[in-house]
Amino acid sequence: MTETVPFTPLEEAIFYIERMHGPWNVQFEVETATRIDADRLRAAVIAACNVHPLARARKQPHDETDVRCHWAIPDAIADLPPETVTVADGLTASDISAFYRSRFDPVEELPFRVLVDRGEGHDDGDRVHICSNHVAADGVGGAQFVRSLCRAYRGDDLDAEPVSLSTARTVMGDDSPPSPRTALALLGDALGSLGTALREPARIAENGGDETEGWLFERRRLDDDLTERVLEAPPAEATVNDIMLAALHHCIHAWNREHGEPAGRISVMMPLNLRPREWFYDVVGMFTAIGSISTRRRDRRHPRTTLQTVVEQTGRIKDRDRATIPHEVLKLLPTRTPVGLKEWVPELLNGLGRRFVDTAVLSNLGRIPAPAPGFAPEDDPTFWFSPPSFRLAPVGIGVATVDGTVHVTGRYWRSEFDADAAAAFTDRYLDCLEAVVA
Repeated sequence: MTETVPFTPLEEAIFYIERMHGPWNVQFEVETATRIDADRLRAAVIAACNVHPLARARKQPHDETDVRCHWAIPDAIADLPPETVTVADGLTASDISAFYRSRFDPVEELPFRVLVDRGEGHDDGDRVHICSNHVAADGVGGAQFVRSLCRAYRGDDLDAEPVSLSTARTVMGDDSPPSPRTALALLGDALGSLGTALREPARIAENGGDETEGWLFERRRLDDDLTERVLEAPPAEATVNDIMLAALHHCIHAWNREHGEPAGRISVMMPLNLRPREWFYDVVGMFTAIGSISTRRRDRRHPRTTLQTVVEQTGRIKDRDRATIPHEVLKLLPTRTPVGLKEWVPELLNGLGRRFVDTAVLSNLGRIPAPAPGFAPEDDPTFWFSPPSFRLAPVGIGVATVDGTVHVTGRYWRSEFDADAAAAFTDRYLDCLEAVVA
């Protein structure tokens, strides 16, 4: 049996953006101390897909006159499409970039693909790369799939989702019209931000990039001292996410000044997990709102000033109705608008729409719950994650805390930075993080 489920407005929007502006694939990596068995890994992927409905979903083909896109979700799968799991030796940075850059064909492929890099994990074990199609899963949903994949490979029994996909979508209000309060907030925010939006955000100074497509990745684990100050002793009213955001604003400011480029208004895109607390790290799906956190030069005179500016903005965004505003905007299109017309909406990001594209992206998954990702019991929990980035916002910073260790991944367009610049920017970011919590 196969269930047909319509795309949510947010899933449709990301689908159209990807078709016009390039893939928004999410990066995950897990290092292991063992040599991965390919057949056992394929069986684990199937097991994980069978407990997460959207992980086994494929998009139904659509006509230009259709008014919705739809997922086709079978009750279970027994095999995988070709190239869902690949094992390779001697992969280069370009190979890894191509793996994450390749666009999913949602009609033919599942929303996840896996690449094993032989010998690049712990103690000559392997590194497992998992690429997630952002249309079907946000960062939290992708992380939940990766945890299930690791548990299935270890032979653990997998827990069913705590709520069904249909219940989750009902709770999130994916198909309900905007509330009166949200409609008023939409109007108020539009009027209040009009002056800011007319000033295009600063763009990050290039350093050594070329015309190569794809990304470079830089990975860092915070040392014990910085981890303690970030996780255990944040300044009053600030969260770990606020600290990470403030540090990125200071990093971009310092980087641009060093390279002779302006840094007036800096705007960082911040995904916000909208799941209720009782299943905050569960359910594979797209349940994320998008907020933009902006600072001006005077807000960056001192790290604490920057942090306070960030705290004020994230506090407003965390209000439930206001957090869903970017989501609700997508529902304002007439319900009978055909797909052939809606798919041209992302073209608005060109021209004048550049003013609404942020400088960079930062996504913090928070503290990943136990059991930690790992393909063998002896694995040191190492979990790398980064959000999509794109040409106008070429820097994406991903943060995930696993077993008390903070993992930071920098994801950079190769047209923006070369390898040395990517490493230097990541080191500068950690220096700025130190300054914010000093």
